[in-house]
Amino acid sequence: MNNKDNITIGRPKVGGAIYYAPAGSTLPTDASTTLGSAYVNLGYVTEDGVTLTTSEETDMIKAWGPENVMVSQTDFGETVTYNLLETIRPAVLQYMRGAENVVIGADGAIKSGTTGEQLPRGIIVVDTIQNNGSANPRYHRIVYGDCQITDRSGDQTYNNSDPVTFPVTITAFKFGSQAISGKQVYHDDFWTAPASGSES
Repeated sequence: MNNKDNITIGRPKVGGAIYYAPAGSTLPTDASTTLGSAYVNLGYVTEDGVTLTTSEETDMIKAWGPENVMVSQTDFGETVTYNLLETIRPAVLQYMRGAENVVIGADGAIKSGTTGEQLPRGIIVVDTIQNNGSANPRYHRIVYGDCQITDRSGDQTYNNSDPVTFPVTITAFKFGSQAISGKQVYHDDFWTAPASGSES
């Protein structure tokens, strides 16, 4: 039977939707457990939200004739893009420029510089709500257990109307899945259980 409860809009979880942790931090194993202290909230993102992109390339192998006889997968990868709005949030500056390139004073004053250095690999968690109008929505957690910022390109415009943002593209690498035992994955997905009485 069709079930509208399986249709969703990707709304951010209230209180924070994108978190970063250094490589080697403990990975989540479900959609609801509070993240450990290693995970920092990257704050608001623009209304475009988060875009998860899968790329795949194949070659068609032909026999003499010609006739298609086999498909060879030649490439597969995942990237994530978002625009961070809280550009003077200390955790965001440290994420975008490297922790050692941001100095936070005791009074909250900030000193920073853009070095262009390649940033380290780490972990990104995206927490969303399955928003289908239900009184008991399900939570969805996406875990990129090994990823790296690979593109910070973009304009920062200072004017009377547009917010200043940090554009981010991360590239995912395979890691040991916490969802599927013995598998290497680009990301893990976790959902909370459906509300009582709903059908899957």
